[in-house]
Amino acid sequence: MNTHHDHHDHYDHVVIGCGTIGSMALWQLTELAPGARVLGIERFDRVHTKGSYAGESRLFRVALKEGGIYIPLVQRAREMWLAMNERSGRDIFLPVGAVSVGPADFPTMVQTMAVIEEFGLEHEVLDAAGLADRYPVFAASSPGSAPDAAIVDPAGGGVRPELAVAYAQQFALEAGAELWDNTRVLAVEPGADSTLIRTDRGEVTADRVIVANGSWAADLYPDLADHISVQTIPLTWYLPLDITGFLPGNLPIFMRDIVRTDGSVWHCYGAPTLDGYSVKISHGDFVGEADTPDRLEVLRTGEIPEDVLQVFSERTAALFDGVLDAPVRISLHHDGFTTDHAPVLGHVPGTGGAVTVATGMSGNGMKFAPVYGRIAAELAVTGDSPLRPAAFD
Repeated sequence: MNTHHDHHDHYDHVVIGCGTIGSMALWQLTELAPGARVLGIERFDRVHTKGSYAGESRLFRVALKEGGIYIPLVQRAREMWLAMNERSGRDIFLPVGAVSVGPADFPTMVQTMAVIEEFGLEHEVLDAAGLADRYPVFAASSPGSAPDAAIVDPAGGGVRPELAVAYAQQFALEAGAELWDNTRVLAVEPGADSTLIRTDRGEVTADRVIVANGSWAADLYPDLADHISVQTIPLTWYLPLDITGFLPGNLPIFMRDIVRTDGSVWHCYGAPTLDGYSVKISHGDFVGEADTPDRLEVLRTGEIPEDVLQVFSERTAALFDGVLDAPVRISLHHDGFTTDHAPVLGHVPGTGGAVTVATGMSGNGMKFAPVYGRIAAELAVTGDSPLRPAAFD
């Protein structure tokens, strides 16, 4: 995409990693610091399949069971997603709603209702009969188990992640930012007057740097390996014989938990059909853990173990009616998980605010991406962000 750079050049702001959070930070820097020299550096192609964000869709919910600090953030993110739709003319955010299905006394259902009540969030509760009438694709609870209920979150929806990253980058480029793709950053070295960024196509310096290299955070900051575990996330798509009930007008994004008679829990999540023939039904099981994606064997082979697929298929048949039980499409992804699932989003100690790191999104980065990008940009431009919770340090 860009010509080779082997000279020394200076920028006001450099963003390392231009995926989920970095693309948004790049865009928000151009909004907060118009006229500044801004450079994004991306290890792979501008949009690619190797990061955490690929895979057609991501779930977005406002009624988050985590509650607390996350509700104002996700509400702000929704406003920004709708603004991206308006500006791009594309359905980056799909406002189809969200539904959580499970026994009414299941912990996540109880937590979600508590958050809804605390924040006065718009919602609807369906009993088992209401669920069967509204969303008939969900299989009935098995005999002997607690009847299902459903919590409908009308402010929820889906995000098209590849579009989100591409358009955030595009907004930044249109505002004058530069983007180097297929460029690997080798080191970030803060100095007295500026920070040196060494790459495989030369060196640049910057007044402020945002490091948003996702699952590769420990490459530049090895100490983060003690705080962030990189895990593989398999996504699977299945084929309904009748697609009608799975169309976006008939099914929101969803999460469902089945509590089996032995006490074990079968969990799934997914989105309505976006390709018109298959539906994303994924099961949230991780297959492999390391301190960097490069050490995850399953990502190298591209194969989910057969015994894992058999479990997925057994669950899918129990969760949904009319769906063939073998996946027709599989993709493998990864993300960095912190122990408390709160992101690491703050200044790197000892850099005087010159370097901000945004990583450890714990599978939740895309829903918050615009607002997290805004926080990172505010930290870089002004040194502080009124949006940023202290727990993100």
